[in-house]
Amino acid sequence: MKEFKLGQLVVILSPFTETEVYGNIKFVSDKSITLSIKNTGILKEGWDILCLIIDETDALEFYSKVESLEGNTIKIERHVEANLCTIEKRRFNRVDCEIGFVGRPMMINNVSIAKSGKTFMGTIKNISAGGVMVETNLCFPTDMVFSFKLKINYFIDCTAKVRRVSEVPNQNKYEMGCEFINMSVEDMKAIAMFAFKEQLKRKRKELYDSIFK
Repeated sequence: MKEFKLGQLVVILSPFTETEVYGNIKFVSDKSITLSIKNTGILKEGWDILCLIIDETDALEFYSKVESLEGNTIKIERHVEANLCTIEKRRFNRVDCEIGFVGRPMMINNVSIAKSGKTFMGTIKNISAGGVMVETNLCFPTDMVFSFKLKINYFIDCTAKVRRVSEVPNQNKYEMGCEFINMSVEDMKAIAMFAFKEQLKRKRKELYDSIFK
């Protein structure tokens, strides 16, 4: 996915409402994207939004703002940083966090080890709808698959594959960059919304600190 396409399905999320909005791209300019949607009454002009574009081969996200609403048409900002060529490199926006979990190794080198019953403790250091950065006391091989329950607003059953491992200097700990696998669209949306709200909280705090320091 390297460019916006007419007819593409876009899922719009906002921290001000729990209901997502679905739309299809009608027109794209250098500064804005126009979409045809059904439930325009849920959104309001000026709202910050998170947009997810999901097709048969990819799922990408970008941040935007509602410019105007008229009938069943919405116009949103198209920022430079929302260019899909850039998004494709990062795939998903990440947010730092501290979320503890108990992991269960499921597979190593395509060999199932789920019946071993072994578990390990870890801390999620950052998260996106595409994966997590995990810190543990153990060094696991790349391509190991493990499962865990992610606690955000509620528990989500997750399965992830280790993509890279690096040692944390002078701490006897390891960081693992992990990619979610076999995730449902609903779970991806829930994690994306969690990350979006966390980033908004931090932006508001930075604004507050800059004004009242």
